[in-house]
Amino acid sequence: MMPGSGRLGGRGVSAGTESIPVTLVPHPLVVPSRIAAVIAAQLFDFATFTIMVSRHGIGTELNPLVAHGFAGFGMPIVAVMKVALVLLVGSIIVVLDRPDRRLPWIAPVIAVLAVIAGLVGGLSNTIAT
Repeated sequence: MMPGSGRLGGRGVSAGTESIPVTLVPHPLVVPSRIAAVIAAQLFDFATFTIMVSRHGIGTELNPLVAHGFAGFGMPIVAVMKVALVLLVGSIIVVLDRPDRRLPWIAPVIAVLAVIAGLVGGLSNTIAT
């Protein structure tokens, strides 16, 4: 019996011993979908906030930044804060979602956390109304 495995006894060309690096390219709609989900969740929070404040006043708002901003400047500052938040989180998601990044999971985690934050805020506003 010859040393090695297979029909050639280890004398042929070895196949499958090298690892070929594969770069997965995500679908081009992944990042816009993440940003759209963040916008939808934050709009849900904003819409339920306006209903809650009109019915019960600003005292029911749990976020002290939003409560103080609303008390000092009214609804326009809340809208500006919400737009600034969506722009900041959206730009972070876009910047971190590059194919050559070291931590490929960080952009989706930030998007999920922003969506959860918007949903929790909207649900707490809904419960308060």
